[in-house]
Amino acid sequence: MATIGVLCLSNDGDYTGQNPDFGLGVADPSRYASPPIWRTIPGAWASNVVLGDAALEGEYVKAAQELVREGADAITCDCGFTVRYQQAIAAAVSVPVSTSSLLLLPTLLSNVPANKKIAVLTADSRYLDAGIFATLGINEPSRLVVEGLEGTATYAYMWAEKGEINVEDVLADIDDIIARIQKHENVAAILCECTIFPRVSPRIRRATGLPVYDAATNAALLLAAVS
Repeated sequence: MATIGVLCLSNDGDYTGQNPDFGLGVADPSRYASPPIWRTIPGAWASNVVLGDAALEGEYVKAAQELVREGADAITCDCGFTVRYQQAIAAAVSVPVSTSSLLLLPTLLSNVPANKKIAVLTADSRYLDAGIFATLGINEPSRLVVEGLEGTATYAYMWAEKGEINVEDVLADIDDIIARIQKHENVAAILCECTIFPRVSPRIRRATGLPVYDAATNAALLLAAVS
């Protein structure tokens, strides 16, 4: 069985409460036939990875190489903004690397009619910028609708070094971002950048009736290719 390696932020936290609409995280062993192996990146916090701190690139490369030596058959990450380090990591290891679900965007844009849009749900819409879109080969982002979690309780939790949040507060923030997406016309699918979204993707699908792609989709595609 193939094993996925996950490169993780240094942020930690606890979820309190329970709700059937709040599911498993992307690194949860229950998602996989073979338990994932993971490595926390020293100094990699949501606050500086989202900004694209170039000093972290070497740490991500080093950790990816360690995971491969430990038996990882493919590499992903627990923050979609690590797409900024995609090329460096991929060049440094001999296994497939897909750091972010954002790498699925060009395919999704091709999958839907040219007059339709993809909604991108992200941790912070302010930093999903032209540089990232250029990395993805998207030079004209007019077919993208971007909505972020900035300003929410969930955002504050994710940015804390050691956070705590009730799952009902997360779901309230998710319902708000769903409502924002529903105000846009011609949206044909939803791509979730942030790795909190796989926990709530079924809720988003049910509310919108649209296909939803996320970090778990990305990881499953990686594993399917090497299994």
